[in-house]
Amino acid sequence: MQTPGREGLAVTDRTSHLRLWLVVGVGLALDLASKYLAWHFLGEPPAEGPGQPHPIIPGLLNLITSRNPGIVFGFDFGESLALGPAAGRVATVLLTVATTGLIFYIFAASRPRQRWLHAWCGLILAGALGNLYDRLLFGCVRDFLQITAHVQAGGMVLDWPYIFNVADVYLVIGVIAVAAGYIFAGHATDAKPPREGKQRA
Repeated sequence: MQTPGREGLAVTDRTSHLRLWLVVGVGLALDLASKYLAWHFLGEPPAEGPGQPHPIIPGLLNLITSRNPGIVFGFDFGESLALGPAAGRVATVLLTVATTGLIFYIFAASRPRQRWLHAWCGLILAGALGNLYDRLLFGCVRDFLQITAHVQAGGMVLDWPYIFNVADVYLVIGVIAVAAGYIFAGHATDAKPPREGKQRA
């Protein structure tokens, strides 16, 4: 039985829930499996700094284990606010939980026909839960991917300084996709002419 006021929303649609949680489950399993395999075969990094790099695609991609106490791509939320290690971990966990709640709200308030939005929300949840699992169990996030390619632009050499993991990729792709979906949906709504029945002098 649907709750009044929620009829026609994804939160009451079984297929929408199945789509969301299938993406979450598969994505989370792949993230945790990749972290386990990387740290098992490459070995844990030293207490300070990353481990030994292992080129996968020379000049483009390395496998290298590293501990990340922060959120995404090495950003340390606690350090930026000068909270200290313990308080920083608590703040990071709370921020992750809040983000998870927001993404689920976006899913719940959507329509069953917005299938791609549900998939992107599932991807974000998988990334957030994968890194949250690491923080709660290990006190840090297990990273192991490093882009080594350099790009020259305007006489400057640009590179990607961060070591990351599969969950980070989920988060970036999912957030960009959800944001783009809302932007284009807003433009599409603005472009629609009003219905004749609603045009009144």
